Amino acid sequence: MNTISTGDFIKQVAEVTGCTQVQVKTILNAAGEQIKENLKDGKEMHFMGYFNVGVKTKKAGVKLNPFTGEKVKVAACKVPTVKLSATFKKLLKK
Repeated sequence: MNTISTGDFIKQVAEVTGCTQVQVKTILNAAGEQIKENLKDGKEMHFMGYFNVGVKTKKAGVKLNPFTGEKVKVAACKVPTVKLSATFKKLLKK
């Protein structure tokens, strides 16, 4: 799988939009911070045609440590979730 760095992504977006790399980086950082704040507040976000971001609560329970076979109690926790849109799923099936 090929990996693209954040810097390369910023360059690509800057070329397509005509914005400077500094402007694109500022916008991406601001968007990331707003996503974090919304998740912290328990809000789900829908980016139509792209993806949905939300928070899922996992229940407390007893899990099995695969290395020792020991049963371990795990506390309830919240985890971020990302679900791709149907458009992205179709693109990846090609």
